[in-house]
Amino acid sequence: MSKCLVTFFLVFASFSAFSQQKKDTILPDGRRATFEVEVVPCPCDSAKHDSISISLNQCHDTTTYLLLARSIFDVADSIASSMGVPPKLVYEIGMNESRWLNPYDFDYLIKDGDLQVIDRTFHHFYKKLGLTGGKTRYNYLVVAIYYLKQNYDTYHSWKKARYAYGRGMWKPESQWSSLERSFMNKIDWSKYDH
Repeated sequence: MSKCLVTFFLVFASFSAFSQQKKDTILPDGRRATFEVEVVPCPCDSAKHDSISISLNQCHDTTTYLLLARSIFDVADSIASSMGVPPKLVYEIGMNESRWLNPYDFDYLIKDGDLQVIDRTFHHFYKKLGLTGGKTRYNYLVVAIYYLKQNYDTYHSWKKARYAYGRGMWKPESQWSSLERSFMNKIDWSKYDH
């Protein structure tokens, strides 16, 4: 009997150590996730557990789950939603401006951030919003989305807000340069301005 108990405890200890390890995985859509197995105590039930576990009052079940890693898209969506800006529009602007490189690296920073905010604009709104920590990926998103929302409040159109975001103020389409037409026509404005 004692050999059986020793074997049981060795197997259980090995399983417990294995079950608390986290395993990173990449989902088919490219998101990162951690697959976790957790051993949890449970009421002993003779239908589910062997007699040794029941007699020792050491019955356990396992719970498995996926923890999705937070991405820069999640952060941008959250900021946009809280400010009343369509998250999909923010995503499209970011694709146009920077292609959203390294979405799971929050320390990754390109010059002017994912939504390409010039220094003067960044510093103005950084101070106005009372942000701290300097030029971080998060702070660039807060400033950019706030600035986009301010433009929307001025022009009452996401199309005009986007143009002003990139050029400082709205100009009629007849006055756009070919570059301006190029970045503006990448977005289907009927999804945002009805």
